[in-house]
Amino acid sequence: MTTRALEMGNVGSPESAKESAIERRVVPIGAVVLTTFFGLLYALRGSIALIDRGEDPRWAQQVGWSLVMWWTCLPLLPPLAALVRRFPVGPPRPWRNAGVLVIGTVAAAWLRHVVMTPVVVAITGVPDVAASAAARTLTYFTVFLVMVALLHAVHYYRAERARAVREAGLARGLAEARLAALRTQLQPHFVFNVLNAITTLLHADPMAADRMLTRFAALLRVILHEGTEEHPLERELDLLARYVELMQLRFGDRIVVEWDVADATRDARVPFLVLQPLVENAYEHGLSGREAGGRLRIGAARMGDHLQLVVEDDGVGLDVESTSIIGQGNAEAGSGIGLRNTRDRLAQLYGASASLELARAPGGGTRALVTLPFIDAPHPREGQRS
Repeated sequence: MTTRALEMGNVGSPESAKESAIERRVVPIGAVVLTTFFGLLYALRGSIALIDRGEDPRWAQQVGWSLVMWWTCLPLLPPLAALVRRFPVGPPRPWRNAGVLVIGTVAAAWLRHVVMTPVVVAITGVPDVAASAAARTLTYFTVFLVMVALLHAVHYYRAERARAVREAGLARGLAEARLAALRTQLQPHFVFNVLNAITTLLHADPMAADRMLTRFAALLRVILHEGTEEHPLERELDLLARYVELMQLRFGDRIVVEWDVADATRDARVPFLVLQPLVENAYEHGLSGREAGGRLRIGAARMGDHLQLVVEDDGVGLDVESTSIIGQGNAEAGSGIGLRNTRDRLAQLYGASASLELARAPGGGTRALVTLPFIDAPHPREGQRS
């Protein structure tokens, strides 16, 4: 289960509370409906019997008496519900619990007849027929048995729902822990590579190395305080632009950076530092060895329900035509820490809905393509770069 799906199943949401309130009303409403149905059925049978004898059917009287008779079964519902919660039919003692419930249901039917019959007589003024006591007790037993079945259905539904909520909570916790571990892995890798670039520049151009170190400290401070796993693309581009400025201090004018970002994509939600490893890969493996310099293009576009992020260079290029690094990866193109980390984070966040592919760029070089579900996340813009 992905983190996105788990967020949608948040058990503390208003929808979840509303569903719980509905569940609590299911049994009482179901019991009233059931007893009302039996009451109307019983009244219909009594009126038809009077018609067969040539007497007045007395519809109103029959309905009133029958409803009172059956509604007086409802006070025995809470004890039956408690009995079902205590002795549900199921493991580890299904037969013992079934026996307890049958005995409890018989006892409830007998109590209904003995205790509530005087109440019905007092309310309706209709005397009870003693000869029908056993038949009525059996009828009450049947009704209570249906109630017990209804209570069981609700009991097991709630138990299954609670189990699903627990499993979702565990899965969410594991997913968050894995994402935190991946992020912890990403930051030292990023720091090491930048410091290595500064060290390389230190002897050749100490002033540029000093400026690079100062800007890197400012960028690192921002990155370490970024608390969310996802943020708007606008924020991602701001962090990436600062990283590109660091690399430009190292490479100078030899590498031209082009930004091709559609305005409609800037508020889309993307993973934290999803582009930086791809840009770093382009600098280190595609462009750094070219004395004549090169070109780096960073783009974003919406394609239907998906967001496509592109990092393309005209550097050395791949030894293979194309490789997908969602999955096992490729020894040449997809096994670096940054790319592997990006692959794992995409899979953790979006499952099969996201992909990361490396391919030869038209005219030479490498093209990295990230495809994500397009999720609009309005966010105050902190500055546009193009």
